[in-house]
Amino acid sequence: MNDASFDAPDMARRILRSAATASLGTLAIDGGPFVTFVTVATDIDGAPLILVSGLAAHTRHLGRDDRASLLMQAPAGASEDPLTGARLTLVGRFRSMAGDEGAHARLLRRFLARHPKAEGYAGFGDFSLHRMIVDGAHLVAGFGRIARLSADDLLVAPAVAEAFALAEASLIETLGGIDPRPLAIDPDGVDVADNGIRRFCFPQRAGDPGEVAALMADLG
Repeated sequence: MNDASFDAPDMARRILRSAATASLGTLAIDGGPFVTFVTVATDIDGAPLILVSGLAAHTRHLGRDDRASLLMQAPAGASEDPLTGARLTLVGRFRSMAGDEGAHARLLRRFLARHPKAEGYAGFGDFSLHRMIVDGAHLVAGFGRIARLSADDLLVAPAVAEAFALAEASLIETLGGIDPRPLAIDPDGVDVADNGIRRFCFPQRAGDPGEVAALMADLG
C-alpha cells in the first residue's frame, strides 16, 4: 500500500512528543528481556527522558547494560481495535544524568513540566533522570503504514536544540500571559496547563525560537 499522504517522521515525532507513558524494555542479568511501565518526557531535541529510582529493577539493568527500548502509543478510539492505534518503538541506550548537575537541573524542569506530581519524589536521593541516546525507531501506524526511522528523522538538529534550550525560559515568560499557560516549549510544540497537562504539536517543526509566536497563533 503506497500512501502518499503518510508522513512517517511527522507522525513519529507527534507520538514521541505527546506520549506521557511508555513501556521500557531492558536486559536482565541473564540477558533476557524485561519490560516495565514508566512515565516519559522529552528533551528539547526530542530525546526521551525517564525519572527512575535506583531501587527499581530496570535501573539496575541499565547500570549493567544501557541498551533499552521504549514503546509509545497513540491510543485508538474506544470503539476501535486497539491495534489500530499508532505506536512507536525506539531503540537506543540510556545515560544517567546524575553526574551532570547543570544538565540534570534543566532536564528535570522539563520532566516536571510534563509530570508535576513527580515533584513529590524527584528530589529523593535514589531518583535520577536518564536520557535516551536514540539509535533508531520503528513506526506502525496502521495497515501499510510501517516505517523504520533514523535518529535524524526524529531529533532536532543540535544547533536548533541549543538555541531553544537557551531561549525556552524567556519564551515561556513572554507567552505566560496567554491561556492555556505554556509550561515547556520546543521546536515541535508546547506543553500547557489545561485541566492537567496537554501537548499541542506545531503544524511544522520550528527552525528558530523566533518562529514560535506565529506557530502558536496557528494552533488557535
